[in-house]
Amino acid sequence: MLKRLGLGAASAGLLSTAGIMFTSTAVAVEPANFQLGPVFVAPTLNTKLGYTDNLLRSSDDELDTLFSQITPRVQAWLQNGVNTYSLAYKLEDYRYADSGRDDFTDQQVNLDLHHEFNARNTLNVIGEFYDGHEERGVGVSDGVGSILDKPVEYERATFGGDYTYGSVASDGRIVLEGKRADYQYQNFRDFTRFRDRVQGNLAGAFYWRVGAKTDALLELRYIDNEYDENNILDPLGSLDSDEYNYLVGLSWDASAKVSGSAKVGAYEREYNSSGREDDSGFQWEVDLNYQPRTYSNININTRRYSQETNGRGNVINTEEYGLSWAYNWNSRSATLLGVTAATENYDGTPREDDRVDVQASYNYTARRWLDLGIGLRHEDRDSNENLFQYTRNVFFIEAKLSL
Repeated sequence: MLKRLGLGAASAGLLSTAGIMFTSTAVAVEPANFQLGPVFVAPTLNTKLGYTDNLLRSSDDELDTLFSQITPRVQAWLQNGVNTYSLAYKLEDYRYADSGRDDFTDQQVNLDLHHEFNARNTLNVIGEFYDGHEERGVGVSDGVGSILDKPVEYERATFGGDYTYGSVASDGRIVLEGKRADYQYQNFRDFTRFRDRVQGNLAGAFYWRVGAKTDALLELRYIDNEYDENNILDPLGSLDSDEYNYLVGLSWDASAKVSGSAKVGAYEREYNSSGREDDSGFQWEVDLNYQPRTYSNININTRRYSQETNGRGNVINTEEYGLSWAYNWNSRSATLLGVTAATENYDGTPREDDRVDVQASYNYTARRWLDLGIGLRHEDRDSNENLFQYTRNVFFIEAKLSL
């Protein structure tokens, strides 16, 4: 139950990059909780100390610094049979020894409701409010992080849910999803106000059982991006767009040695402004887990997707490829190795980036309530525009505590 609520073992997912996530097989015991009447409460605390040799992801003005990160989190939930109603709060405090202007405290609140009306009708509802920041050199300050005097702040409010008719055991099932995310930037309004937007997502998928642990699937998605304000200095006009995704593929049950899904199809992106050229092409999503042993897991994932522009071009068309290996050496020790390679094309501009991220971590479960870890990450971005090239290394040690 706790794993569905996001309270799984602390060893899982020590490191991640934007885009593809690396996850590990769990070795630690799930956090304990206490009860207040009908409400269960589980607090956790993650602490990290580290060093980065290029905080701003700069091509020529590299800033190295020690840093700390403290992340307390508390989750409370009600359990009614298979139905769960959860509320969680997380705070992340970042401190940099040689760059106090980059210090920041992020906050996040999550509401999750899981309700099964019967074996064939399931509803999930999610709500999230995030008050946080983009590190200098990321997002709208990409390539110009050293020019800004502090990180870019923004708020994101998300609400959505999904409804499933059928079950994993039935011959067919239908999944309908909807989500709305509102992005509002808080500082450097001279240029960030043009990034404020609302993104709406609608999706529907039909699964048909074709084997003991295999489903064929058909999935349709619609993505609507509406920006609050147009930049009158941009001759191409509004960035408002509609994107359609059409996918077919296969999905494999999580209990199988090979699990996950593979989808192929096409996308179409249409802009409201006649000054921007519509885009279309081939699309794919593959996320496969191979578990040759209970203590070993290999993940292969690749996808083609669109990222909203950070200020250059119409959209960032991205192709991403990832490989990771998680291995539990015994009941206490686990390692995680991962690599991601990606190509990012800034549609409407000459810019093209090639990115490689390499990660490695070791996790040791010292006590049921304490995980210790050490890890490193190497980032390398090559671009045909020198301003956006950089290399970055991050080393860290961490401790994860629970009741």
